[in-house]
Amino acid sequence: MAMKLDPSLFISDTIHERTVELGDGTKHKMHFRELPNPDLLRFTFAERSDDDDVRAEARARLVSASLCDENGKPALPFEHAIRLKPKVLSAFFVEALAVNGFGDDEKKP
Repeated sequence: MAMKLDPSLFISDTIHERTVELGDGTKHKMHFRELPNPDLLRFTFAERSDDDDVRAEARARLVSASLCDENGKPALPFEHAIRLKPKVLSAFFVEALAVNGFGDDEKKP
């Protein structure tokens, strides 16, 4: 007989709306989704890679995987994520981490 686990222990299908403040001070409502563990592990492995190109692309890949529209559909192809301005990518990256259980989520609503 399988043990019944609390649903809060699992990755949610909930789409998280976040207000993201960009480097120029403007605020934008963006949507992020929680990622399955393999996607998060790929990011971790990429961040630790010996390959400079793999490490350089890791944050853009995580943002591309997590950023979505209000229905949960991908909103930013990787090819576009790598073209984001550094401060914009950084702001999106912080939110993607927070939605996925990393970073300082206590400051978020």
